[in-house]
Amino acid sequence: MTGLYEIWQRAEVSRRLDVLSGFIAMCVAGEDDARRRLAQLVAGADAALSASPPDLVVASEYLDELVCWADAQWTDHPYRPVEARPDEADRQTRDYVKDLRHASLPVHVRDEMGRIELSLEVQFLALCRQPGLGCRIRQDIFYIAGRAAMALDLGYLEAAEREIQRMEQVGSVEPRQSRYG
Repeated sequence: MTGLYEIWQRAEVSRRLDVLSGFIAMCVAGEDDARRRLAQLVAGADAALSASPPDLVVASEYLDELVCWADAQWTDHPYRPVEARPDEADRQTRDYVKDLRHASLPVHVRDEMGRIELSLEVQFLALCRQPGLGCRIRQDIFYIAGRAAMALDLGYLEAAEREIQRMEQVGSVEPRQSRYG
């Protein structure tokens, strides 16, 4: 199975390629030669990313050529995409990673992940709708639900199920009555 780091690298290149090629496509809409050049660069990068194993060096070279082209032609364009801040880039890349990771898993594992994800959502919503839950318990439920979702994103199904059980336990704890009030 493909390693998570390799999937992350592929996702970073794919994300940047998608954003920049979309911008360039808008800029060269009426120019046949430029559209052909763009199509060739994107096809080359896509082929490198789709190879088994993916050739990240070649895909990055195609991406670098697109960056140079955009820098040379549209540096001051008001809609030219800028590199996202690290936290935003990671959030965007994470979405790509989830798609790539999901596609690399066998069907029965994806089905099991879907079942666990549905269970997480149902349990989370049921717990959030409980009247009388204190702020701290709600915060714990949100935190544990996030841990379960992260475990699912990484493909750790057993850990996700343990976190769902833990979330249910936290949500079922009755608030203690104060001795003073």
